[in-house]
Amino acid sequence: MAVGLLSRLIAAVSPKNDDFFRLFNELAACTVRGARIIARMSLMEDPTAFNQLFDEITKTEGEADEVTKQIFLALHKSFITPFDRWEIKDLAIALDDMVDCMEDIPQRARLYGPGTFTKEMSSLGQINLRAVEKVQEAVSLLSDMQNAPRILKICQEIGEIESDADRTMRTGMERLFAEASDARALIRAKELYELFEEAVDRCEDAADVIHGLVLERI
Repeated sequence: MAVGLLSRLIAAVSPKNDDFFRLFNELAACTVRGARIIARMSLMEDPTAFNQLFDEITKTEGEADEVTKQIFLALHKSFITPFDRWEIKDLAIALDDMVDCMEDIPQRARLYGPGTFTKEMSSLGQINLRAVEKVQEAVSLLSDMQNAPRILKICQEIGEIESDADRTMRTGMERLFAEASDARALIRAKELYELFEEAVDRCEDAADVIHGLVLERI
């Protein structure tokens, strides 16, 4: 009887497994908001609109950090978790890193001024959004391992999107080296291309965490 009471007390104060899935979905939603902002920003030359979106991505990054902290707090309080503790940490960090990398793009672009983005960078903004939306879809399915085949397929699709990003970046860099006459402009553009590429790479990193997590359970 005492053991039963203790179990009920532990259950009452411990976060439910559903809380983890809710928080993961909130964090994934932050990544999509960030990706949509970057996709819009990469098409803009108006400084006022850019600054407004800059404020939005900064706010979104802060929201992602807060959700990540909530995940770690829930993990600290939990006796039973839906996945291994290290898997929960890895997934939370991977999703948060996605937003951090996206925020780096406007941080750098703001230094260079309006009109910084090339047409290939605009394409990379759209490619990144596609990858992020795929990550969000995979996260939304994690609460039921009957979704495993679809989740694994999504992870494969994210890898294909990352390859598309690599091709787009190479095209942009080739055109940049062929047309650029200003060494400073060349260096600036190269840095921005690398940040776009890194943002998509972080999506693939998150997909790798999800892929491994699912494989352990099928």
